Amino acid sequence: MIKIAAISQRFSQRIINGGCIINEKLLKEFKKCNQNSIFKIRYRPRKTGYSLFLECQRKDLRKTIDLKDFNITDKVSNIIHDKQIIQKAYEQQLYYDNLYKLNGNNALLQDKLKESNVNIFFDDLRNKKEGNTLKNWSNAFKHFGIFSGGHMKFSDITIQYCENYREYLLSKVSPNTTCTYFSIFKAMLNKAVMRNLIEKNPGSYVKNPKLDVVREFLSEAEVRTLSQTEYENVDIKNAFLFSCFTGLRLSDVKNLKWNNIKEGYVNIMQIKTKDPLRFKLSHSAIRILKIQEKDNSQNSDNIFRLLADNSTNKHLKRWVELAGIEKRITFHNGRHTYATMCISSGMRLYTVSKLLGHTDIKNTQIYAKLIDKDLDEAIDKLPII
Repeated sequence: MIKIAAISQRFSQRIINGGCIINEKLLKEFKKCNQNSIFKIRYRPRKTGYSLFLECQRKDLRKTIDLKDFNITDKVSNIIHDKQIIQKAYEQQLYYDNLYKLNGNNALLQDKLKESNVNIFFDDLRNKKEGNTLKNWSNAFKHFGIFSGGHMKFSDITIQYCENYREYLLSKVSPNTTCTYFSIFKAMLNKAVMRNLIEKNPGSYVKNPKLDVVREFLSEAEVRTLSQTEYENVDIKNAFLFSCFTGLRLSDVKNLKWNNIKEGYVNIMQIKTKDPLRFKLSHSAIRILKIQEKDNSQNSDNIFRLLADNSTNKHLKRWVELAGIEKRITFHNGRHTYATMCISSGMRLYTVSKLLGHTDIKNTQIYAKLIDKDLDEAIDKLPII
């Protein structure tokens, strides 16, 4: 009777595991682990040996959880190795058992969320951006889509995966652009942490490439030279000079309207940061506005009639070359020029930070490093012997 019962038990075990026959000693390990567990350790055949998984079959819950890389050989020579793998599976079994006992089905919600599609989540965040931010997020999303093959689960995003993605970006775009796209990728993962899709951001453990970023700017003499150089597109010329004397970004200059100017002050809501900004206009900035006002034959609400960003920068490049200035200048360099001129004139960093609309003075300190005037004056003050 005992022998028949043993055969019957072995047969039932075979049915549970799809008809697989496995070493008797390992079966005892499984039986010991599964004795008081909600999640049972099961095994399925593979090319060599068996892969392990957890299975729960209850009225309120039916779930299968794959245990990646939990494989046993079912060879007598590897019995110690196989028992160690079963022990690791047992630890996972206890983890899910405790989760279920504490919170029921809700405990498995996190596990389900980790299987969510990263690409869909990334795309959803991207669609909520605007302007240049949307452009950068779209390019970053495009590269991630190529690298991931269009479908990636949050549970597969590891530190190593993030490092590989950074190296991929470096092979496709410049280090500067890599910093931008990889920062967006990490920002997306931070949002995933906030939504409880992942517990920690693996990207936070991977640093952006180290860069010696050169922030090009124009000297006061070069600004005067540009001002005196005629150019076919007067709007682009005046818009850039206005940025040099206000520090406004291209997006804000493009969106600037006449009703934003009152009694010599600019009053806008910054497009990039969504923060209000109000400051007094300099004499040069007011003079530029008066020129634009005379040329406003179409009675446009917008002060400057600009082209698409790329076209605007192409015109700007041509104008700078006509002026004989050998610097790589884009519209954003007008903002750098304004910052450096303000610091050179003796303004405090805190004041310049407010004028630029910075939320962190560290962003303003970068411009102070571009100015060597104070260093020269400090050297001149050293005693003479």
